[in-house]
Amino acid sequence: MENAADALKIAFALLVFATAITTLFMLTSKSRATADAVFYYADDTNYYEHTDEIETNRVVTVSDVITTLYRYYKESLSVTIKFKDGNKEVFDLQQKSEGNTKAIEERLGNFIVNEAKLVGDNSDKVFLETFVEAPTSGMYIVDEQDGSEFTLSAGSKKVFITYEEIWWIKISLGNGLSIS
Repeated sequence: MENAADALKIAFALLVFATAITTLFMLTSKSRATADAVFYYADDTNYYEHTDEIETNRVVTVSDVITTLYRYYKESLSVTIKFKDGNKEVFDLQQKSEGNTKAIEERLGNFIVNEAKLVGDNSDKVFLETFVEAPTSGMYIVDEQDGSEFTLSAGSKKVFITYEEIWWIKISLGNGLSIS
């Protein structure tokens, strides 16, 4: 009788333990989903207008370029940066066999700070952003008249973003006002 009581105690303890572990994992996944949603809504770049009726390109600053660079390996992006002096740098996971996330971030940090010098005195550089979304797999038919796309077999798409450094004049009017 005493062994049966001990067995019931152990079974109850295991039930409580399993319930606690399940609750822990559920709360962890819900808190991660909440954090992802908060960070998505806090990121201003998610709300940028990329297309206008007049023009599809936009003028961006160094901070926009850096933000895109740190997103290229998480999303399906290929980022090309062209400087006024003729130098060009391409960031694309499919073109270069990069290592893990830490190696990618070290390469980006080295490029931003040492090679391109996008921080400090050069943080006032201005770039013209152009982008094209192209399918990388799947089969599509595009209507030549209206440009609509019909999917024959679903595939993935990739966004190719090009930043080209441009000349930009900024005139300071005093009292904190400026005209660009």
